This record gives sequence, C-alpha cells and structure tokens, in this order.
Amino acid sequence: MRNNKWSFPLAVGIFLAVVLACHMSTANISSLKIAADEDGKNEQKTFKPGDKIYAVSQISNNPGKVQVKFRILFDDVKGETTGDVVSGLEKTLDVDGSRPVFFWTTLPTSGASNGRYKVEVTMLNEKGEQKDQKVATFEVTGY
Repeated sequence: MRNNKWSFPLAVGIFLAVVLACHMSTANISSLKIAADEDGKNEQKTFKPGDKIYAVSQISNNPGKVQVKFRILFDDVKGETTGDVVSGLEKTLDVDGSRPVFFWTTLPTSGASNGRYKVEVTMLNEKGEQKDQKVATFEVTGY
C-alpha cells in the first residue's frame, strides 16, 4: 500500500474547516413587526393616545447568545430632531438561541406629539459588534 504524506494533514485541515464552519454564526433579525398585540398577529401602522405598541423581532440562526437593542426614535415629528431617541424608550435584552423578542410601550394619554416614529432593532454579538439591524415606522395621531 502506498503511503501519501499529505493524507493526514489534508484530513485534519478538512476536519478543522468543517468544525469552524459549524461555529460561525449566521444569526440575524429575520423580521420586525409593529403590532397591537404581543404575538405580532395584528400588525398596525397607526396608533393613538393610550395604545400599546409592540415591536416583535424574530432572531434566527442564532447558535449562541446575542444582545438585541430596541430604540424608538423620532422620524417626522414637529419640533423634534429626526433620529433622536424618545426619552426612556430604549432597552437591551440578552437573547439565547433563535426566538421572537418583544419590546412594548404604552403611549401616554396626553403630552406627546403626533407624527411618524421608528423602531430600530439592532443585534450585537458577544463582542458588542453590530451583526444586523432592522427598522420599521409607525404613525401616532390623536394628540
């Protein structure tokens, strides 16, 4: 039998490539819904004072742990700077595995402004590096 000096290093190299490929994360935010319910079944784009707003994002292909950061920003609101965070409406959650992640708030009954807002969801890996981001907008009327 002929002994090939490259057989063992080649086999080890292929094995390592397969192991590393299995550990590389393709985690992502596969969807983001703005809804009137926690399950995201009743998607909605317009809300009024006193309504609850749910942001439902689906984290997919996540073999480990990531952080998911939710922020509500002004988008087109009179008297506010586009892109500024609405005070008190940001939260970061630790997420293990693939699953839906929820953020919600109740609109105040008075003292807020009509206009277009956006929900920004950012996924960060364990090193704090951004891996994905989704944005969805909604309108607030009735103030």
